[in-house]
Amino acid sequence: MLFAFAESWLSARVVSAAPCSPSTQLADCGPIHICAPWPKGTDGNICRPCVDDSECEGGPEMECHIDVAHEWAFATSHGLPPLSEAVCAHKSLLPLDLHDTVGFSLTIVASALASGSGIGGGGLLIPLLILVFGFPERRATPLSNVVILGGAVANLGFNLCKPHPSRRKPLIAFEVALMMEPMTMLGALVGTTLNKIFPSWLTTLMLVLLLSFTARRTWAKGRERWDKERARLRCAADESQQSGLLAAEQSSAASERSSVLNLAGAAAAGADLRTASLDEEEAEAAARRRSGQLEALMRAERRLRHYARDVFPLLALLVACFALSLLRGTSRSHSLLDVSCGSPAYLALWAAQLLLLVAASLAIRAALMRRHARRREIGYPFLPDDVEWTVSNTTLYPLLCVGAGLCAGAPPARRRAVRAASMTCPTAESSVGMFGIGGGIVKGPLMLEMGMLPAVSSATASFMILFTSATAALNFALFGALDPQYAGVLFCAGLAGTCAGQLGLDWLLRRLGASQSLIVLLIAVVIGLSAAMMGVVGTIAVVEEVRHGVPQGFHSICATEASGGDRYIE
Repeated sequence: MLFAFAESWLSARVVSAAPCSPSTQLADCGPIHICAPWPKGTDGNICRPCVDDSECEGGPEMECHIDVAHEWAFATSHGLPPLSEAVCAHKSLLPLDLHDTVGFSLTIVASALASGSGIGGGGLLIPLLILVFGFPERRATPLSNVVILGGAVANLGFNLCKPHPSRRKPLIAFEVALMMEPMTMLGALVGTTLNKIFPSWLTTLMLVLLLSFTARRTWAKGRERWDKERARLRCAADESQQSGLLAAEQSSAASERSSVLNLAGAAAAGADLRTASLDEEEAEAAARRRSGQLEALMRAERRLRHYARDVFPLLALLVACFALSLLRGTSRSHSLLDVSCGSPAYLALWAAQLLLLVAASLAIRAALMRRHARRREIGYPFLPDDVEWTVSNTTLYPLLCVGAGLCAGAPPARRRAVRAASMTCPTAESSVGMFGIGGGIVKGPLMLEMGMLPAVSSATASFMILFTSATAALNFALFGALDPQYAGVLFCAGLAGTCAGQLGLDWLLRRLGASQSLIVLLIAVVIGLSAAMMGVVGTIAVVEEVRHGVPQGFHSICATEASGGDRYIE
């Protein structure tokens, strides 16, 4: 019926489509059209919509569908009534088949693995959606964001209920998220541009090297923590046999405490001498004020509403970037201002988004440094794992977050996927990076390097992932890039897998007593698995592109993924 309708529609109009070759179909026609002879009377192959399932490549999961989101270009270009295009797309959710059953099960397992590590799991989910479910890469990216969003929602619920290991305050370090997120978004913006320019084989190679190095370093840190924790547990079990050693350690500790007390006494004596000339009542009043301010701050830190000042700026920044992305558009998406890619107006809007993120980062840096100075002034008791905002680390850490942002986003080694995502949803470009992995996979180990406790770094990374995944999923939904049936089930799978993973991790932590090292080792495992799976998918992508004649050199930022895909009518 579909063939008869399309043939009758075309027979009433004289049209011609772009010629193509089956061996270079991807380069000539793009990812959603086929290269075949049609309609009647046409000599040779042309780029055209499909007419039945047998014409669709990519396995049994691909079917020929009428897609209202696409219209064949010759209709509007010739003033004809628009015709909804028949495209090769993934099958509907129902009826479920073996691929769906296995895929949903593995999605729950992947979400469970990623739940306690603070890594969204995109490095596992995108290969899973492509290799098992059979989704094309342009559909795998939005659906992976939905799974990650479900996991992030579950993680937020668990982490808000968990106490900080060292102090009565939330487990999530909201200030760290506020400091890191703007520059991560900046890195993602730059990374998207590089992704469009770099060839597939180069991004695949750099991706595997980066993830392998990160996994190896994180595993080494986890083993080091594990050995220390095991040693402490053995020492506690053998306490009676180590009484002499413990006595010596206690004596040493006592002498250290004595030295500290002597130093403190000397400092106090010096302070007394310095304040001897001050009025005694004013000194006491100042001390009472500082004590009251410190008590009020410590009390406020126990309440979640105290951290609204850190959350609302992030929301405002995301809204502003959303607006600028809509105004600018991308190489394949429509701009609200009708700005063409590569034009001065396009570059100006791109630079404006860049400057906005830099200005926001500088303003946040200044605010956090003022907070830190105020805390020191009132005698705030910093812990060894607290991040103290100094001139050096408020410069270094945001710059490192730019690198995390460069790695964030869409599937690996697929310029087509990045362009397809940005074509469907221009604001998705803000969360798409050069290598196509979630920024959390880099920011998690980065926070460990900052000296944060693994539990705190994991919870904070999950909180940041909630922002980026929610924004990307909303954008994809608004622009029709999500399959609502699969998206709903995958969201629930991510939610269920994360809940199971969190409960299982809590059980392991209680049983093994290794509350910090196990989290670090889990991060290393997830990164290592991501390196392997993304490498496999990237290699398959490069081979497929070479087989279909896709150029493997550097590309223009405004080049479409397949020039022939837009040339339906001459």
